[in-house]
Amino acid sequence: MSVVPLFEEPVLPLKANVNGNPGRYKVQLLLGKPGYPLTTEREKRFIDDEIGDSHIAIAKPLRERLSDDDVASILLQTNSTAGRIVFNGLPNDEGRLGKLTAEFEANNMQNAETLAYNALNPFLSSWALHLDVPVHIENVQVTELSTGLSSMRVYTPNFVMTFPGGITPLLTDEFCNYASLYREAMNTNSNFYRFLCLFKIIESVTFRRSRIAQEAKDAGVEVPKRVREEVPKDNDELRALLKIVYPWRNLWDGFALSQILPTEAVGKKLKTIRDNHLEPIRVGIAHALLKSGEIRITLDNLDHVQLVNRWLPFCRVFVRLMLHNDFPAQFQLRMDNDPAKLDATFRSINRGS
Repeated sequence: MSVVPLFEEPVLPLKANVNGNPGRYKVQLLLGKPGYPLTTEREKRFIDDEIGDSHIAIAKPLRERLSDDDVASILLQTNSTAGRIVFNGLPNDEGRLGKLTAEFEANNMQNAETLAYNALNPFLSSWALHLDVPVHIENVQVTELSTGLSSMRVYTPNFVMTFPGGITPLLTDEFCNYASLYREAMNTNSNFYRFLCLFKIIESVTFRRSRIAQEAKDAGVEVPKRVREEVPKDNDELRALLKIVYPWRNLWDGFALSQILPTEAVGKKLKTIRDNHLEPIRVGIAHALLKSGEIRITLDNLDHVQLVNRWLPFCRVFVRLMLHNDFPAQFQLRMDNDPAKLDATFRSINRGS
């Protein structure tokens, strides 16, 4: 899974910088109820005409708004280091808060999204705490008002897969421990929790290897050969690695490859990446939960969210590689079919999904 920007061209044939220019922006934050998505998995649309949903009532249902004195929206004024931003809160037909919008000056689209997100989210978290209800941002759309160019972040949907053929190997409790945590990572809607699950697998497999080596040494038998897992140096090496952990996929475009391999990771050992990049994120998320200390990373800060999102594809690929190396009999990835034919099959299956 990755998060990618989706752009909408302006009506007029203007020459526009897709990253945006200094000027005035409109940011729309669509709310939704967790577990009840407003669109289907593969439905992507801009939200200008959309009003979402939440558990927070701010007005009467539309059918009961008969007077000019009835609440039609709310105003939320925020103050931060970036200055004052005023959000307009809009109710849906049932009177529940469904969208928050604001217009203000920003340097570019990314800056506009960051300013709005960081200014608004502390209020949403406070509402969740005081009202004891979830407050979830379903989507964010940023529009540069001078050009009409809009961008929106969307999640890449999962493939529709088929069951592998053949006899299922004996699944040991040890392997199932890892498989269950991987499934937990795949099932969650929280990228912070997904990161913790994947990191835990990487950490645990590393400890398991050390334990097995020590047990062999104590027993006076040959220590199992250590597996070297180095990060690819270029896209050709990355494609070769991906063919091992995703044998049913043969086509990877440049954008997908860039999502998997952050520049800081190129050509490094997995241990180096784990210690220098992944461990600090893990500590930042879970330190206050697992050890004494202060919370260092928060969902209210978009920079923290994007940092976690940036390393998630890398973690997912290397978790699969480690499990492939350590549980070859149970983590069967060999495909007898031609990968090119499989690519065509899955493109056909997913085209209509």
